[in-house]
Amino acid sequence: MKLIDCIKMAFGDLNKRKIRTILTSFGIAIGTMLVILMSGLGQGIQTISNDQVKQMDSLKVINVQPKENSVKNQGKYKKIDVASLNKFKSIKGVSKVLAAIDTTATEVSIGDKSAKKISIHGSNLNFPIFTNAEKTELNSDKKKLKKYGSSEEIIAGSTINTNDNSSVLIGKSLLTKLGIKDYKSIIGKNVDITVSFPKIDGIAEKLPLILHLKVAGVINNAYNLGKYTITTSDEVAAQIQEYYGTTDYINQKGYDNVSVECTTMADVTSVNNAITKIGYASNSQGSYADQMNSMLTIVKVLLTAAGVIVLLVASIGVINTMSMAVHEKTKSIGIMKAEGASKKNIRRMFIVQSGTLGFVGGAFGTIVAIIAGTIINKVLIAYSIGGLQEGMKVVDIKISTVVFTMLFTIVVAMLAGVLPARKAAKLDPVDSLRFE
Repeated sequence: MKLIDCIKMAFGDLNKRKIRTILTSFGIAIGTMLVILMSGLGQGIQTISNDQVKQMDSLKVINVQPKENSVKNQGKYKKIDVASLNKFKSIKGVSKVLAAIDTTATEVSIGDKSAKKISIHGSNLNFPIFTNAEKTELNSDKKKLKKYGSSEEIIAGSTINTNDNSSVLIGKSLLTKLGIKDYKSIIGKNVDITVSFPKIDGIAEKLPLILHLKVAGVINNAYNLGKYTITTSDEVAAQIQEYYGTTDYINQKGYDNVSVECTTMADVTSVNNAITKIGYASNSQGSYADQMNSMLTIVKVLLTAAGVIVLLVASIGVINTMSMAVHEKTKSIGIMKAEGASKKNIRRMFIVQSGTLGFVGGAFGTIVAIIAGTIINKVLIAYSIGGLQEGMKVVDIKISTVVFTMLFTIVVAMLAGVLPARKAAKLDPVDSLRFE
């Protein structure tokens, strides 16, 4: 008996027993639908998460700590000097290196306006002050960009030039705190930075350090340095730190805030490893992104597995249906054997019929899954649930998933039909012909 004949006979038999076929196919369809929807859901969540991660350029920034990374001296202080910065810069895949000394001023005054306990960021002006990451992320966030009005780092005046130890950049948020609304008006004005120790009884009072500098520019408060911070040269920050007790600060202590920005996300791991080999402790959020992707893959597999379990349970219905079909066709089997049909022919006939059940149920389940997935995506986007935008798919059904699921469904159904098929093949033709 040819395969095409088996398929025609299978569809004919299924058509004769519509109710049984519909009920069995319905169970298979539910399993198929769940496999495709759950797999699509997992794929959609993973794709959206990965796309968002790619837009987070901050993941390309590695923070280098002034600590040793060796097993023997884990966590021990290790100075980051200019020579170290140049080594970082020479690593393949590095686009920028930023280095600064962070400290605190007791008071900052502009005219009659003043604020206490202000952060001072002393940047090495031979290296960039800003990363590309912050600007890229700001440009990709339309709401944030609209809020701040510009993606430019300096919104008034200009940046500080190399070897300029008399100028500062001041954050717009700090100007607001000082009560200065017209931030453009302070360009070129004097700013006094005062550093002092509190008076303590019994201890000789130390004269305060007062630095007279000028405002070169205003930093957009969309940036971290545009908050309540004054940015100046590392020499100025070192002066403040030396007031607190360390002489020749830059040569003795080096830089405590060092960032290495990679060209692409793919470079993060190799650059991080290179920094580790140089001997410094470092951390990057890129590794967290990899961990998150691994977790999402696991979630995707678990969701798909839930649908597969339902499909396997549905295969029990195929076994029951085919067992009944064998019982009903016992006499027909006897006639076919009497006419020369082999056991192989009989087995093939019932296995093909099982596969046909799987195909019908799988096709129906696939259609329902695609329609349901499309509706879910449109509803979620229409109501902007979870911040979803046009073009995003929470349920992302791939053609490969549909093809694989259909084949898997047919194979499962055929395997479920093996036992009834073997039973049919073993029937004695004489006994079968006597069956009523």
